[in-house]
Amino acid sequence: MSNGPAPDNAAKPLPRRGADTPGRIPTQYGPGNPVAETLTESQYRVRPGAPNLPIPEPQRAAEPDGEPSPMSFAVRPGTPDASVHEEFQAMLDRQEAASARRRRRLWLGTALVAVLVLVGTGATLLTTRPAKQSAAAASPSAAAPTASAPADTAPAIPVQQTPTDTPSPTAVPSALAPTTAVDPATLLGAAATDTAPLSVVTLFPGKSVTVDNHSYTQALTTASACAPAVTPNLAAVLTKYGCRKVFRASYATGTTAVTVGVGVFDSAAQAAAVKAQATVGNLEPLSGGALPAFCHAVACRLSVNAYGRYAYFTVAGYTTGKPVPAADTSALAAGTDMGRMVFENLLARARGEATAKN
Repeated sequence: MSNGPAPDNAAKPLPRRGADTPGRIPTQYGPGNPVAETLTESQYRVRPGAPNLPIPEPQRAAEPDGEPSPMSFAVRPGTPDASVHEEFQAMLDRQEAASARRRRRLWLGTALVAVLVLVGTGATLLTTRPAKQSAAAASPSAAAPTASAPADTAPAIPVQQTPTDTPSPTAVPSALAPTTAVDPATLLGAAATDTAPLSVVTLFPGKSVTVDNHSYTQALTTASACAPAVTPNLAAVLTKYGCRKVFRASYATGTTAVTVGVGVFDSAAQAAAVKAQATVGNLEPLSGGALPAFCHAVACRLSVNAYGRYAYFTVAGYTTGKPVPAADTSALAAGTDMGRMVFENLLARARGEATAKN
């Protein structure tokens, strides 16, 4: 579009190629736009529609002499590296092998513990069974009394006694007594069947007594009516169930002293009833002569039990006058040992009676 008259020096327009005008399209070149007849090394002509230049492919680097290094080849992005895969697989194999070894060691350790437990259990059974068989052989028909302490329930520990006089057949220890088919508890269960002589000598024949490796020396003995031998509350219980007599004996070991008392009744039922109600009182400690007073107004160890028509009691403490602490073992052992001694002596009494009647 022209906005005014053309100047006089305006250049003439280039002719346009028409249908009947053959030849090249004339091109106007000026002084600043010369036509290059030749191209330099960095120049090139691009014709419209010419294809793009191809991208060169990666080329293998020149290999040095000898073995090629891992960096001798160009690796395209996304191409897997075989050596990395093999290394990763080897790592997985090592981890799996280590886990298998740990599982094997754990299984072997568990099996070893189980075997040790089984062996220990078998050894315990083999150790305890002969003791039970020997106890049964020593007393094939005896029924142990119900004890106030577990140590009184079975005469498994032998009692060694040195008699003061020549003992009667009723004072023979159970380990030496002949075996019979008569039940000792039944024989001692009533005055009608328990007819052997009864005294402190037959009940406490040993001047020196050893029970469970504990040695005791007999200090003194006595026989009396029931009430003076116990505290008032227990005396009422003994009187209620027809107590006939109480036999007592005191023993000492070091500064520990113990009195054991045996109450005599007409039947086993009476003795059992006294045992059940004996917690209302206790046996009076027996002291005198070379044995100082003990268990007066201080804490002491007490026990009670019954076998046949006999109820027997113990009271144990210190001759120093000190109370027995909760952690005590000597007074506890003394009461337990004397209860065992009485049971053994009553058992020997029953077997001696059964032998005499046969």
